[in-house]
Amino acid sequence: MRHKWKPTQAQRREFAERMATDTAYSDSYYQRKKKVAEKKRSASKFDYQTAGGEYIPTESQFKAAFDLLNLNPTAEQKEACNMVWYGYSCEEKVHHDFIHLINEYIRSKNKVCSESNKSNFSN
Repeated sequence: MRHKWKPTQAQRREFAERMATDTAYSDSYYQRKKKVAEKKRSASKFDYQTAGGEYIPTESQFKAAFDLLNLNPTAEQKEACNMVWYGYSCEEKVHHDFIHLINEYIRSKNKVCSESNKSNFSN
């Protein structure tokens, strides 16, 4: 059985600090990571466009899309908000990638809320 290399905790800490401080290093890291992913996808027979399916957004996703649109989102997030609005309003299915972006926003919002609640209880 082969042993898979894992970084030590000190190596992980050093990597995280370098990623946070050195923008050139972090940019090159993400470019290498993207290049590897594109290489894997090019050789894959998996259909990424239809993967995951399409779903009708829920009311909570609709409300979250409205909240996100008021926070100066990126172009990708704006498109996701519009598609979720359309899907919910017309009861039409939209691609899961749009719904996924809204769900990420909901999770990040809940994470911030839960962290602030923890600090309130600790005082």
